[in-house]
Amino acid sequence: MKSHARVVIIGGGIFGVSTAYHLVKEGWSDVVLIEKGELSSGTTWHAAGQCPHFTGSLNMARIHDYGIRLYKTLESETGQATGWHTSGGIRLARHKEELDWHSHVSSIAKQVGFECHVVGLDEIRKIHPFLELHDVVGGSYTPHDGHTDPSSANNALAIAARRGGVTIYRNTRATNIVRSGDEWKIETERGNISCEQLVLATGFFSNQVGDWLGLRLPFVNVVHQYLVTDPVAELLDRTTELPVVRDPGSCSYMRQEQKGLLGGPYENGDLQTAYDDGVPWSFDQELLPPDLDRISPWLELMAERLPLFNTVGVRRVISGFIAHAPDLYPMVGPIAGHRNLWLAAGSAIGISEGPGCGKYLAQWMVHGAADISMHFLDPRRYGPVYTNDWIKARTVEASKKMFDLHPPGYEFHEGRGLRASPVHERLATKGAVFGESMGWERPKWFAPRGVDEQLSFSRSNAFLYVAKECHAVRENVGVLDLTSFTKIEVSGPQATAFLDRTLANKLPRKPGGVSLCHLLGNTGVTEAEMTVTRLADDRYLLLSAGSMQSRDFDQLNKAQSAGEAVQIKDVTESYGCLVVTGPKARELLSTTTKADLSNATFPWMSAREIDIAGVATLALRVSYAGELGWELYPPIDQMLKVYDAVMAAGAPLGVADFGMYALNSLRMEKAYRGFGWELSNELTLIEADMERFIAFGKGEFAGRAALLARKQQGSKWQLAYLRLDVSDRDVLGSEPIYQGEKIAGVVTSGCYGHATGQNLAFAYVDPSLASPGTTLEIEMLGSRYACTVLAEPVYDPKNERLRA
Repeated sequence: MKSHARVVIIGGGIFGVSTAYHLVKEGWSDVVLIEKGELSSGTTWHAAGQCPHFTGSLNMARIHDYGIRLYKTLESETGQATGWHTSGGIRLARHKEELDWHSHVSSIAKQVGFECHVVGLDEIRKIHPFLELHDVVGGSYTPHDGHTDPSSANNALAIAARRGGVTIYRNTRATNIVRSGDEWKIETERGNISCEQLVLATGFFSNQVGDWLGLRLPFVNVVHQYLVTDPVAELLDRTTELPVVRDPGSCSYMRQEQKGLLGGPYENGDLQTAYDDGVPWSFDQELLPPDLDRISPWLELMAERLPLFNTVGVRRVISGFIAHAPDLYPMVGPIAGHRNLWLAAGSAIGISEGPGCGKYLAQWMVHGAADISMHFLDPRRYGPVYTNDWIKARTVEASKKMFDLHPPGYEFHEGRGLRASPVHERLATKGAVFGESMGWERPKWFAPRGVDEQLSFSRSNAFLYVAKECHAVRENVGVLDLTSFTKIEVSGPQATAFLDRTLANKLPRKPGGVSLCHLLGNTGVTEAEMTVTRLADDRYLLLSAGSMQSRDFDQLNKAQSAGEAVQIKDVTESYGCLVVTGPKARELLSTTTKADLSNATFPWMSAREIDIAGVATLALRVSYAGELGWELYPPIDQMLKVYDAVMAAGAPLGVADFGMYALNSLRMEKAYRGFGWELSNELTLIEADMERFIAFGKGEFAGRAALLARKQQGSKWQLAYLRLDVSDRDVLGSEPIYQGEKIAGVVTSGCYGHATGQNLAFAYVDPSLASPGTTLEIEMLGSRYACTVLAEPVYDPKNERLRA
């Protein structure tokens, strides 16, 4: 056995082998893969092998499409048959809202480059004549969907990887992982091997492997059963294979398997998990005992949809389990707290997602970034705050609701209330409807008594109430609880030098200064956005999105050099955050503090500690709403006192609570970019038209060379700010932008601007189309609407209100 490699991958399932294959494609061949059993042991060998295109995420659609294209060509590349069948796929819709979602997915498909047709009942019957469609209104047909034999496909990837230089050791169980200097040492039953980079593609053993390193990985082993029938008489003489059917009514997939049928339900009832305390190490190609009685209600629904199931007997039942993450997306990327340690596991549909996830992980490892944004797969989207009870409850709920429709604003229910600010109960009594961010309860909007949000892909009934919140902010003053903000303190003798080389913008020159800064990857892409406040010569407070807490804290720590005199501390739970903003914000706060809040003393983009109701509070003169305003950061145990004082002082001024829906509308009117939408690790600040936040002249910083090269080469995309000629719906994100019949861009985010009465969006477009006044078209839910590129924000373009 080799004693050293550049990369070691633990796990020989589809994720591990795909990563090895794609590392070779990206130029790294000094790779060793170790597998405790045979290749494809674990989840891969018993998977049903379906590969659908249909998904509501643009980048996940890219991952699915890549996998299908790869499976089609693997046999010609390697000589190994993969059992690929291009059967096509149908997803059924039972009502208008489901059809709206299908229309949105069809728009995504056009951008990725695969066919997805929204079809009616007559077309469905032509494609699949055996379905019972009494409660169906339509569906989607993806003609290039298919299925593969998982073990054969995995072996084909392994053949190609070996040819490229990868060494694979089967029947070699890892028994421990230790950090040895700057490298990883993997102890195995056949000896030890060290490596520079380590990938855990450990499937349903991931939690146990993580234990070796003190990690709590958020995986739950969810049991899934499917059955294969005897041959069906009606299929014996068919020369065309039936498409794979996905039916939300029975929560199941159904397809032809040779001359029989294959079907599997995702139960939305008493879902079973397996080996919560750890999978036996001897478990390789074993299955669980079948339990058809438990899934019989869904089998009956499945047979109602496809009555052919009633005509034949069951040949075999496959009962296995799959490691799921709480949001059912795989975990692909760096592991927090450890350098050069990567995770690739947790896919609910791994055969479909394995090739693409392996490709983009390999790019990330080799080049520092992938061709697509990987934020939604990054393992650091979860953090230490999530308990084992939360992980299991949420994963089980998400698995039960796999076939549920998830319109904008959809929220899960299990595990809620993990973190709540001290003002949570106050807001709840006022009708706050809460969302969730990194476990925090965060107000989305305020509903009158008896009003529930009716979610929609067009526009929910919250629209009118959000309008009132927006007008309150624009005309008087509003208060928003943003305690969920990530708050990180960086201090020490070398703190300034550390941040100066880590962030792209200039730091505040003196205490009390505030700057908007970005952390870039070594390819120049945007990895984080932070508001940086200089508290003292050697102490800074960094604020960023709540969902980025684990990721930003980890990125800062990994940017630190060995022995550097810098302390990085996560103080998120030490301080609350109240946004007080609107034209009457100064008038309100002036009645709660003796501090001078005038422009001369407290200008825009500055910070001071002030006393509010006897509480020493850090106040920042900033506002993401684009109004005169402050963000207040009191000690969290004093936050309720500050909130009550602010609301009491604001009562005569018409103060109102507002939520994240309103904030999104307000920031769109100011053309403020959003991290995770306009800013991501897929593009740079140059494409986002934010070059003013790059201090090229200050000297070296992370990503500088790559940005300079990007400037010289020119960009393929440019961010455009759009006004839409549509009044009854808002963008969802990922809609295509057209110039004539050519797709010329993609929407990142947007919504209706209530104060200006304009429907707004951001989109990345061909740079030749980004000039103000250019007229384009946007496709929304199957229809096209005109849109116009704007030259400046539709609200306060000169920042007069911000600086008032």
